Amino acid sequence: MKKIFIIGNGFDTAHGLHTSYEDFRRFLCDQYIVDEEMNDAIVTIPEVSIGPKGDLVCDEDEVADFLIKIISVAEPNSEYWSELEASLGRLDYSEVFDLLPDEFDEDGDLDDWKTVYNNEDMASTLMVVVPYIKEFFTEWINEIELCDIEVKRGFQKLVGESDLFLTFNYTETLEACYAIKEENICHIHGKQGKEILFGHGNCNQHTDEYMRKFIGAEDMLDELDSFLRKDTKSALKEHSSFFEKIDQTVDAIYTVGFSFGDVDLIYIKEICKKLSDKVVWYLNNYDSSKLPIYQSKIRQCGFKGTFDTFSG
Repeated sequence: MKKIFIIGNGFDTAHGLHTSYEDFRRFLCDQYIVDEEMNDAIVTIPEVSIGPKGDLVCDEDEVADFLIKIISVAEPNSEYWSELEASLGRLDYSEVFDLLPDEFDEDGDLDDWKTVYNNEDMASTLMVVVPYIKEFFTEWINEIELCDIEVKRGFQKLVGESDLFLTFNYTETLEACYAIKEENICHIHGKQGKEILFGHGNCNQHTDEYMRKFIGAEDMLDELDSFLRKDTKSALKEHSSFFEKIDQTVDAIYTVGFSFGDVDLIYIKEICKKLSDKVVWYLNNYDSSKLPIYQSKIRQCGFKGTFDTFSG
């Protein structure tokens, strides 16, 4: 028999790693000299220029400042980032387009053609600026160091030779601290030094809303939404060999530091397809107040076994 461990960011933070979304925000502030006291100021759009290789580039300090402001508005608590990926799926560009002047024709009426042109031009700028968030995120991930990490003995005792690990973390804490074999680990969203999968899970189309509010910009804003979306179906296909190892011999599942975000439930559903109804799903009692929510989500993914809790 074997176990599956589903590892989320809480696992790394419990090991003393600064891997929270708020840590990423602080990284942007420190690395790109963003004045945090100015974050409530009016958003200013970075200027786009042509680089030495003919590509479109921006001043990274200006970009970081812009991204912090626009993402913070989308966060539940604007002063603290806790849902960064979800926030990327609900960015509001209204304040950006409000920077554009009203254009009037000779009769003093709003000039629709000039408005469309200005909106297209602004959307083109956003298409250059907003994607920097992925570059910044990857840069931050690759700078996280695994040092002075204290092994969690309770967790270590749970681990067996044939156990499988589905990790949503980009670090190699499992390999470095617990000597878990690489073939038993699936870094479903990539890892340090490799390509990183990062983004939101909002599949709603906003074309009509964009057309109503920012006519002329709707196609590019839809494209931007798509760029920021996490391609979980491709990730599942890419790592199909790992999920093929999950079978009726699995008798227990442990989730550690994993918050069951909706965008990631596609992987939980895939696991549940392969399990017997005798499996026990162990949830960390550290999240005791959230256990009913987690259990409900797991049931909705098709789990037919029983639940229990563990410490560690």
